[in-house]
Amino acid sequence: MTARARQLVTYGQDRLSMPGERRLAGRIGGAVWLLFALTLLVMVPMPGRPIGHVGAVVLLAVAALVAGAACVLLVPWERAGRAALHVSSGLGLLATALVGPLTGGGDSPTHEYLWFVLVYAAFFYALRPALAYWAGCVVVSAMPLFYDSAALGGNLIRELVIVVPLYGMVGAIVYAGREVLAGLSRRATRLGAEQERLAEEQSSLRRVATAVAAGSPPQAIFTLVSSEVGRLLGADAAAIARYLSEERLQMMGVWQGRTEPAQVLELDPGDELARARTATRPIRIDRYEDDAVSRARTLGYGSLIVAPVSAGMTRWGALVVAARAADAFAPGDEDRLSDYADLIATAVANAEDRARLDRQAGVDALTGLPNHRALRDRLENEVCRARRHGRPLTVAVVDVDRFRELTDRVGHDEGEQTLAEIARLLRSTVREEDVVARLGADEFGIAFVESDRSTALLAADRARRAIGSATLRHGERVTVSVGLCDLEAAPSADELLRRADAALFWSKEHGRDRSWIYDPSVARDLAGYARRRALDDEHALAGLRALARAVDAKDPTTHEHSERVATLAGRLASMRGWDDVWVERLREAAVLHDVGKVGVPDAVLLKPGPLDDCELRLMREHAALGARIVRDMLDDAQVEWIAAHHERPDGRGYPYGLTAADIPEGAALIAIADAWDSMVSDRLQRPGRDAEDVLAECRALAGRQFTAEAVEALEALHARGGLVMAATRMHRPTFAPEPRVA
Repeated sequence: MTARARQLVTYGQDRLSMPGERRLAGRIGGAVWLLFALTLLVMVPMPGRPIGHVGAVVLLAVAALVAGAACVLLVPWERAGRAALHVSSGLGLLATALVGPLTGGGDSPTHEYLWFVLVYAAFFYALRPALAYWAGCVVVSAMPLFYDSAALGGNLIRELVIVVPLYGMVGAIVYAGREVLAGLSRRATRLGAEQERLAEEQSSLRRVATAVAAGSPPQAIFTLVSSEVGRLLGADAAAIARYLSEERLQMMGVWQGRTEPAQVLELDPGDELARARTATRPIRIDRYEDDAVSRARTLGYGSLIVAPVSAGMTRWGALVVAARAADAFAPGDEDRLSDYADLIATAVANAEDRARLDRQAGVDALTGLPNHRALRDRLENEVCRARRHGRPLTVAVVDVDRFRELTDRVGHDEGEQTLAEIARLLRSTVREEDVVARLGADEFGIAFVESDRSTALLAADRARRAIGSATLRHGERVTVSVGLCDLEAAPSADELLRRADAALFWSKEHGRDRSWIYDPSVARDLAGYARRRALDDEHALAGLRALARAVDAKDPTTHEHSERVATLAGRLASMRGWDDVWVERLREAAVLHDVGKVGVPDAVLLKPGPLDDCELRLMREHAALGARIVRDMLDDAQVEWIAAHHERPDGRGYPYGLTAADIPEGAALIAIADAWDSMVSDRLQRPGRDAEDVLAECRALAGRQFTAEAVEALEALHARGGLVMAATRMHRPTFAPEPRVA
C-alpha cells in the first residue's frame, strides 16, 4: 500500500489525525469562543434579572473574544496536535461553569452553552474523551445546587432530570452519526486507496511491458523490474536472480539490496531461493521462525516473497522482495509479484530467441559454416586487429569447378550433399583459428588469421589438393579454384573479398584447379581480359537471342513470345520493387527462357494434340537444357531463373521439383509471364482467352502453380492498366505505357 493510501485509511479511523481536520476543529472551537463572548456582551444590557457582577462578566467576555480570535487567526492547529484542542474545550467548560454564578445562578441561561461543548466533543473526539465531556457538562449543570439556595426550591432539579439524559441522547446521536460518516469515509478511502494502488500497479506493469515489447536489453529490464516492484510493494529491497546450478545463483538486478549485480551466491538447500527452484507458486514468509535457514534473515529482513521465473520448460531464476519488518506485505502481493515474474520470463525468452536467430542468421543451414554476412563481420574485426597489432591477414575465395554440371548429373539434392562434404574437407584441412564460410551456391571463403600470402597459399593449395583427391558421393571427383588476397593489397574487408574474387577469376580462366594471389599486374590483365570477355559475351548473347527467336518462329502462334514474356516479366519485377539493374537482368534471362526448346524435336514441339509420357519428358528437358546453353553467357542468378521457370510452389514442377521457399523470385515472375502470354495468345489448338478470365485463373492457382508474390504483382500491374489487350488477328497482347512505381 502506498504512503498516500495508508494516510487515507488512517484518516477514516481518526478524524484528528489529519492536519486539515485539526485545523477545522480548532477554528470551529474559536468560533464557539467568539459566539460565547458576543452573547455575554449582549446579555449585560438586556432587561431581566440584574447581573450582579457586570465587570467580571465583561472581563470574561473580553477574554473569550481574545481566545476565539486567537483560535481562528493565530493558532497553527496543523502542528498544535490534539492536546491544544482539549485545552480549548476544557477551558470552554470551565468558562461556562464560572459565568453561571455571575449571571443569575440557577436562573442563568448560560447553561445552554454546555450544548456547544457536548456536540463539539461528540463530533470531534473519541468515545472516552466524549464521555468525559458529557460528565463535565452534567456536573456544570448541577453546580447551582451547591451555591444557589434558590435552585433547591426551584425547577433546576426537574430540569436536570430531563437535561442529563438528553445530554446523553444528543451526544450519542451525534457520536453515532459521526461513526456512520466515518465508516463511509473509511470505505471510500479504502476504495480510493485500492484504485490508486491498482492504477499505480497497472502503470508500473505497463512500463515494464513496454520495455519488454520494445526489445530492451535484459539487464535494463532486470533493473527496471526490481525498482518497480520494490516501490510498488513497499519493500526495503528487491532483486532478480538467475540460477546457475542447484547450489549457485547470480544476481541480475538489485534495488536497494545488500548484494551487487553479477554477484554469484552459494545457496543453502533450506533457503527460500533454493526452494523456489522447484516451487510452483510464490513463497511468502511473513514472519521468520527463530531457527529458520534464510540468507534474507541473516541480512536483517523480517518478511520475504519469492516468485519463480520460468523460461519455457526451464526454471530460469526468481524475483525477490524483502522488508525489514515482519508482516510488511499486503494480502495478494505474491500474485502481483508473479505478474512481474511472467514479464521477466517473456523478456528472457525474447532475448534468447533473438540470440538464437542471430546465430542462425549467421550460419549456413546446409554446411553449418558461417555465411557471407558472418564472414564479412568477422573480417571487419580481424582487419582492425591485424592493423592494430601489425599482423598479417589473408583471405581466400574458393569456387567448385563446373559444379552446375555435377548437379545436372547427380541431381539438385545430391549436389547439395556434395557441397556439404567439400565444406567438411575445407574445415578439416585448415587451422582451428582460421575462419571457413560459405559465400554462395558453390563458393566458400577462408580467412587465414595471422598468415601472410605465402603461408596462406600453402594452406589453400593443401586444401585444394585434398578436395581434388577425395572421392565424394556417387564416386564423383571435383576440383576447386582459389583466389587469395592479403591485407597489404587491400585496404578493407570488402576489398579483401573483392580482390580475392578477382584472383579466383584469374584461376578459373587459366585452367581451373589452381590457386592465384592477387597483385596489381593481375588486376590490369584481368581488366583487359574482362573487356575482351564482355565483347565475346555480347556476341554470344546476340547469337543466343537469335536462337531464341528461331525457336519462337518454329510455331507461328509463338512469334515474339519470348520478347513479350521478357517485357511482362520486367514490369512484374518493377512492381515487386526491383531496381533497374536487376530488372534488366531478368529481361535478359526471360528472352532466353525457352532457348532449351532447340533440343526438342519439332514433332513434339509442334504437335497439335496432347503429349504422351515420353513426349512430355522430352519437353520437360528444355528448362535444364536451356540453363546449360546459357551458363557461360549469363550469371548464376540468371541461369537459375531459366532452369527453374517451370517449378511450382506445390512441388509438382520441373526439373527439380522445388517448393515455394526454394523457387527464385525471378523464375516465379518468368513463369507467370510465360503462362499469361500463352493463355491470352491464339494458339493452333485454341483461341486466346479474355484477360479478366486469365487473371482469375492465375489468382485461383496462387500457391499451387504460381507463387503468391507473382500473382500479387500481376494483379497490381493489371490495376495500374499495364495489361491492356489489343484485338489483333492473332489476339496477341500489347502493353500500356510503363507504369510508374513509387
